[in-house]
Amino acid sequence: MRLAVTLAATGATALLAGCQSQPQDAAAGSREAQRTFHSAEAGVTLTYPATLERIDGNADTQAIQGYFDNGSWKLDASAPGEALITLALPGSDAITTGLWRLGISRDPEAVRQCQRPPANAQRESSPSTLDGHAVVVFTQNDAGMNHFREVESYRSVIAATCYAIDLIVEGSNGKVYDPPRQAPFSREAAHQALREINAGLRLDG
Repeated sequence: MRLAVTLAATGATALLAGCQSQPQDAAAGSREAQRTFHSAEAGVTLTYPATLERIDGNADTQAIQGYFDNGSWKLDASAPGEALITLALPGSDAITTGLWRLGISRDPEAVRQCQRPPANAQRESSPSTLDGHAVVVFTQNDAGMNHFREVESYRSVIAATCYAIDLIVEGSNGKVYDPPRQAPFSREAAHQALREINAGLRLDG
């Protein structure tokens, strides 16, 4: 199944190409090396560029040692769930990090609240679908002590399962460092690259 959202491929391709590491797990005939995450129990298959760094389960990874908590199965989780996979854009650092995160829950309360945006979120007015299933899309921003976080979230309920996808761009103000530090990529390019990852997602419910 394919997440039916608009993909800004141009900026994403430029960002990933500029930060490529040595390709691994290349499929025969493919232009770019790919990796695949699959969970039969969760009904999830994700094919993604090998340039992305899988960081879930690794609390020592620099990309998730940020001002905000990224360890839950979804943003603002209040019910139990399972974090399946978290990917970081290549080059992510303390100044700007791009994270793509997928989690699920079959907890009845989590499913009931699945498509309800947090109080401080802005819901997208345009309808979106996930292979015929309604997807609620919302955004929210947070900031504090020279840190920022910008999130674009997707929520869908399929076969009594809440699927939560969070696209997170976060970091700190490089100007407060001595000497000042430059971001590895712009926030706009990070958002574009994270949206492109959605194209490799398949959900079986």
